[in-house]
Amino acid sequence: MLTSTALARPHVGANGNLIRDAHSCGTTTTAYPVPNISTFAAPTGPRIIYLNKNGGTYNVTNGATDASTNSANTIASGDGGTHMNAVIPPIDAVFDWNYIVQCVKTQYKPYNVIITETEPTSGNYVEAVVGGDGASTGWSASSGILGVASADNFCGVTEKGIAFSFAHNHIGITKQNDELCATVAHEVGHLLALEHEIASKDTMSYVPFASSGSKAFTDPSSQCGTDAQDTNPCSCAQTAPNMTSSGMRLTQFVGLRPIETNPPTLDVTSPGDQVTLPPSFIVTADASDDTAMDQVAVLLGANTMGASTMPTSGTTYTIPVNNAAEGTYTLEVQAIDLAGNITKKDLAVVIAKSDLGGNCLNSSDCIANMCAAKDDGSHFCTQVCDASNACPDNFDCTPVGEQSLCVPSSGGCNIGGGDQRTLVVLVGLSLAVVLRRRRRA
Repeated sequence: MLTSTALARPHVGANGNLIRDAHSCGTTTTAYPVPNISTFAAPTGPRIIYLNKNGGTYNVTNGATDASTNSANTIASGDGGTHMNAVIPPIDAVFDWNYIVQCVKTQYKPYNVIITETEPTSGNYVEAVVGGDGASTGWSASSGILGVASADNFCGVTEKGIAFSFAHNHIGITKQNDELCATVAHEVGHLLALEHEIASKDTMSYVPFASSGSKAFTDPSSQCGTDAQDTNPCSCAQTAPNMTSSGMRLTQFVGLRPIETNPPTLDVTSPGDQVTLPPSFIVTADASDDTAMDQVAVLLGANTMGASTMPTSGTTYTIPVNNAAEGTYTLEVQAIDLAGNITKKDLAVVIAKSDLGGNCLNSSDCIANMCAAKDDGSHFCTQVCDASNACPDNFDCTPVGEQSLCVPSSGGCNIGGGDQRTLVVLVGLSLAVVLRRRRRA
């Protein structure tokens, strides 16, 4: 297991690239040509950072990095020459993904970025893929590498860069969720023109979170290097000889969040007010802003239940809420713009499991723990029935596969004795039943 009790000491590999040992970043800013800082234009709008916990296959070549096509430069492989399909598995279940997402958002909160868990379908964005270990992209299985940035240069923004944060190698590190958050923010920082610096609390240092106590991009200048024992000359334009500043460089290359006071507009289209909802439901809202939206969030009581940073279409945001506890609540929907202005709408709702025939999305929404889907896509709660367990009035005990279920007598299912039916088992302890009509040629 990795620990944070000792800092990594870099060494030079056979090809001249810096190799980082356990608790380390494989990204080196000194082995690649340094362009003139004046060649990069000032930021014109928010940068998009896509956080990907689901993994994927990435083509590692000696070409340009392109997050939209999953193409990574060979720097990601650790030897500068590997050509491979790097398969990154999803993040290990031992991590608190929601905590990590909020932590990364806090790291970049001062700057003009939009952080999303939905991959953009157009435009430039940088991707932070979180999962696997160094061997996923070609590093030695014993390297213990924590992360590497696939950037085409390290003194300006790589517009379509990919940051690999190897979650599996963080297991066992003290405060592993905070440490993984710091790695994600650190590797994305390389894509946004940052190099290593020695200030222990700066996100771009190697000093572990457990030792520094906190991590942030800081404005005071710091010597380039990975920690106080490992300094090196700076590669990029400097605030002073051999000095850099992550906060100042992010301000220059990304920009600060806009300062304005106009709140966004918000209209919650579903659910309505004074309604009863199952534990799983969908919130739909229209939200827009005169500058740029950050997200639409849903809170139940004081707990955040979900958020969306990207509209599903136009200005419409869709936020699923899953497995909410039963009770009476204020459902709060928030539209938040990049400047931090918030527009809220409160709805009075009751969360309760549904009886037979009630609406459901998951089996856990139903008192009998069974949710059936009609062929028209609608869902209702059901239960098993037999000769000794009759259905209530207005329900028919209908054979479905190897068992019989209570189906609304006039629910539009159109299922008769000769129809074909399929049972689908969902992840978890309950069943979801899909009722389909037999299709005739």
